[in-house]
Amino acid sequence: MEEKTLSAEKTRRKRNLRENLRGWGIIGPIILYYFIFGIIPIIILFRYSFMQDDLFLGTQFVGFKNFVTIFTDKNYYVLFLATILIAVFTIGLSLVFGMLIALAVTQPLRGRGVYRTVYYIPVVISMAVVAQIANVWLSYNDGTFNNILNTLGMGSVAWKQSTFWMYFWIIFICVWKGLGATVILLVAGLNAIPPELYEAAELDGAGAVTKFFKITLPQLRPMLVFVMITSIIGAFNIFEPVQLISQGGPDGTTKVILFQIYNEAFQNGNYGMGSAIAVVVLVMLMILTALNMKFGEEKEEK
Repeated sequence: MEEKTLSAEKTRRKRNLRENLRGWGIIGPIILYYFIFGIIPIIILFRYSFMQDDLFLGTQFVGFKNFVTIFTDKNYYVLFLATILIAVFTIGLSLVFGMLIALAVTQPLRGRGVYRTVYYIPVVISMAVVAQIANVWLSYNDGTFNNILNTLGMGSVAWKQSTFWMYFWIIFICVWKGLGATVILLVAGLNAIPPELYEAAELDGAGAVTKFFKITLPQLRPMLVFVMITSIIGAFNIFEPVQLISQGGPDGTTKVILFQIYNEAFQNGNYGMGSAIAVVVLVMLMILTALNMKFGEEKEEK
């Protein structure tokens, strides 16, 4: 009897060992990849944030000098304000239009598959291509929009010399480009809502607006929290439209955080300041993500 028990125990241990090895074989490469391309770069980033590069003196340790500059120089306040402004409008418009499109394509419409394909096309188009098309549209001398205005007897508009229009077109392009990803997530959330909830609400005489606010939004809350988190991270990583369309102009009013990091590190050769800005952005995103998740959990508990 004891021999059978020992044999069964050995068999169980071997099986557990095989399962553990199989599990580590699956997640091991992922952990290694994350450590090499995630943890190590972050450690290097924090290290460089306390450094300053000088053409003659080389790289020197300066402590918190870079961070003091970031929080005391008014130019960086303008930089963060521009980023937050673009982020707020981009996220807000993406959520509103994304919800409207998601609700539309989940209805029993004819040709629904075509609509679901069309709205996702901008996501797969390169931002560099979109930016070049926008430059053709916005050119002052022979741009598409100014040609249309001239045909209608109106004067040309210096789109790239106007802070308002540069903000408008950057936000418009970012919303248009990323709307498909938002919609596909919201569609997945809408399809996961049990139809019995809507049927019960209809029996109680609830209208479309009541069903939306009492059923759809509460059921979509986990997905909305996820969309908000990814949208915030994406909005703070806007770079290509600014780099390729406005170049931070006019007069630096459309400079965003990632554009400034690029300028400091690769244009000015000051990797220390670029790293310090990146650390500040990392901390901001972590705080915003934590607050967003906490807010979503509290709402869910209620």
